Amino acid sequence: MATISFDLVSPENLIFNDEVGMIIVPGKDGDFGVLPGHSKVMSSLRPGRVMVYGEDKNLLKAFFVSGGFAEVNPEKCIVLAESVNEINTIEKQSIEKEIEELSGQETDVAKDQLAIAKAKIEALDSSFYEKI
Repeated sequence: MATISFDLVSPENLIFNDEVGMIIVPGKDGDFGVLPGHSKVMSSLRPGRVMVYGEDKNLLKAFFVSGGFAEVNPEKCIVLAESVNEINTIEKQSIEKEIEELSGQETDVAKDQLAIAKAKIEALDSSFYEKI
């Protein structure tokens, strides 16, 4: 079976770099799957999960990105993320506490942080794409 090269990059460093079977990316207008041979696409990202699968379609890694861009061509997918957390390192209780603290604040920065925190909770609670 074919593979596609996948790079996940944060502002600080390269988070993930490997040949994979498929990637699901949280595009601005909805999730999209990337397989080897995918047509060229450039998309902004919304806060959500990046799911990385092996050639056998088993889930290898899941990450939460707060936003960014994805560039896809037939051989490679690059996700340039504003921030990245591995899903299994996110603590739900600390995110819920952050939501409590941000609720009621009226600044644009607080509203953006609140939207990202809520998206993290949604990502933690979601079982979409666990199995393909």
